[in-house]
Amino acid sequence: MTNHIQFPRYCLFLLPDKKFNNDFDIFCKQNSIDNSLLEKSIYGFHSTVKAPFYLSHLYSEELLLEKFQIIDKKTTNFLLSNTYIVNKLDRLKNSLVLKFHQDDDFDLMVNNLMREFDLFRKTLNNFEIKKDIMRFDKLSDKELIYYQIWGYPFYFECSFHHITLPLSQVSNYDYINSIHEVKYERLSLMRQNGMNENFQEISSLS
Repeated sequence: MTNHIQFPRYCLFLLPDKKFNNDFDIFCKQNSIDNSLLEKSIYGFHSTVKAPFYLSHLYSEELLLEKFQIIDKKTTNFLLSNTYIVNKLDRLKNSLVLKFHQDDDFDLMVNNLMREFDLFRKTLNNFEIKKDIMRFDKLSDKELIYYQIWGYPFYFECSFHHITLPLSQVSNYDYINSIHEVKYERLSLMRQNGMNENFQEISSLS
């Protein structure tokens, strides 16, 4: 039986500008957090457009890159020109995240991009699904439906616009004076070459 883990795998992320990293450093100092000791994610700071996926045998990386490079300029201009206001520190599953105020236009554009690039995602068979779904904790009925359709459960109303922080779920952190808004620097196509390796940018739009 073919293993569903067939690297590389790919994703589409919005990457925050350099100011975000500076703001996070301030956040850590305000809360007496040693930034150097934090276990950083293999994904880096990002907002997800298309969650990591394995490439379908019907498509090549070259075709994926070509599709990425012709993303409508109006879409990227909108996503990168706006400033997104932090609503609060919140919890999403097992993570502590910066949650942004809802923006319907942002959600529409990101969701449309996710749908467009789902064409390139490898569809798993029943055996592979049973292995792959173990990555997630217990899913709600809606999350399970989204997993079955899109290969990932946390889209649309099962998620929200956020950036995950490499912190334990402690509620008394003070972010108000350090991280109150975010701008994205680029939309990036990322590739992971092996298990537990960091995702690397292979193309970007800015």
